[in-house]
Amino acid sequence: MPDAKLSVLCPPDPLREFVAVVARRMGADPDVAAELARHLVGSNLAGHDSHGVIRVPQYVGDADQGLIVPSARPVVARETAVAALVEAHRGFGQHSTMFALEWGMARARQHGVAMVAVRHSTHIGRLGEYVERAAADGLIGLVTVGAVGAGIGGVVPFGGRTRFLGTNPWALSVPGRTRRFVFDAATSTLAEGKVRVARAAGKPLPPDAILDSAGRPSRDAEAFYAGGALLPLGGALAGHKGYGLGLGSALLGALGMIGDGAPTLVGAAPPESTDVRGRVAGVFLEVVDPAAFGDPTRYADLVDEALAAAKRQSPAEGVAEVLVPGEPEERARARRTREGIPLPAATWAELGKVAARFGVPLPPSEPGV
Repeated sequence: MPDAKLSVLCPPDPLREFVAVVARRMGADPDVAAELARHLVGSNLAGHDSHGVIRVPQYVGDADQGLIVPSARPVVARETAVAALVEAHRGFGQHSTMFALEWGMARARQHGVAMVAVRHSTHIGRLGEYVERAAADGLIGLVTVGAVGAGIGGVVPFGGRTRFLGTNPWALSVPGRTRRFVFDAATSTLAEGKVRVARAAGKPLPPDAILDSAGRPSRDAEAFYAGGALLPLGGALAGHKGYGLGLGSALLGALGMIGDGAPTLVGAAPPESTDVRGRVAGVFLEVVDPAAFGDPTRYADLVDEALAAAKRQSPAEGVAEVLVPGEPEERARARRTREGIPLPAATWAELGKVAARFGVPLPPSEPGV
């Protein structure tokens, strides 16, 4: 068993190529594999290792079980001028969601706004990757993905103790002239991927983030995977807020279920419960062109002014500066592009198993901290 305290540093370009080759050997078309690799390594670069290459072994296992179909390609199943339903066919969620976003961006440019629901999706990764793409084109982006139902996901409802919701994140981007606002967060106190990373690194979880199988608070990541659950954002005092946002996410995603009426689970593991009543899930995104409301340059200036004002606020004691959403990711991206991506030894060992299975050499690395 690798020492959980050790890590390796891997340059991003070879790591991206490694993921792409593995995906192609799993059966994905080259463009699908390239998008998956770009997304996963991009998440690592942004500092969100929970949605980075740690997911590769998971996806291999999901494909083995038929939960992911690597060769599948998304199609537009239904559309109007400003709305579409995308059928993902259980392909890699990163590719099908980007496909949906690109449809939405093109229609928003024509009509000012566009909305897309995606059905039969698999895990779609870090939502910030999609809204950053919209912001880079001067568009406002909103993406959410959610699932609810008995035994689904790993999050309890507010006041409950059994799993009922996914982590059901929301992401929103707003473009400015020199800055951009990029918000991306789960509606649970801690995203499941963060628990996965803590387990790989052998680190305790923060307090008030999970319950064990008996419904008691725990800081042991293993307790979650042994039948525990995540708590909704806000905890005992304000968990109704995370619960409401999480439930709303799934209800919007359920728009994608209207076409076929079949329950669609977004993610990997099937639910623990056989009770399908009230089970809904899906991906929903919206794109808005500021030009539909007036001068987009003036709007970009207003965004810049508001974000600059936030930066001027006095920091709290012990805090170096006030940051705006998206700034930590920009800094992590610059640092990790320069220094390499740190990966826990346990994650590296799992990637080694994938490499051996598909006959793909591991990318070069060096010892980390």
